[in-house]
Amino acid sequence: MSPFRSRLLAASLVLSLGLPAAAAEPSATTDAPARAPSGLYGHRYAFVAGGLLFLGGAGFGLLAREESTRARSLSSASASSVAFDRARANAATANVLYGVAGATLLYGIVLELLPEPAAEKASLTFHF
Repeated sequence: MSPFRSRLLAASLVLSLGLPAAAAEPSATTDAPARAPSGLYGHRYAFVAGGLLFLGGAGFGLLAREESTRARSLSSASASSVAFDRARANAATANVLYGVAGATLLYGIVLELLPEPAAEKASLTFHF
């Protein structure tokens, strides 16, 4: 059987039976540490975390805007003051989340641009 045919057969078995891709092809080196099979490696989690933090900041920003609008429509001065305080607190939380999201995304970009050995050393992921 030619190497092309055996690879084609292995690929079709992987796709049809749902076998892991590592089982279809033997590893070239057995001493190399195994990497995670997903495309989301350690430092790429920074992009996911940054995106989630940004969405959290956007949510708190919307809450702050709604609370501010509600405070303007209240007739009682004390209720309006309490609503404005809540709006300020939500806006401050949104600003902190935006800042942390920016720092996290910057960290992910730096790790993406570093060479692989330096990125692994600077990564904050835990290796077993």
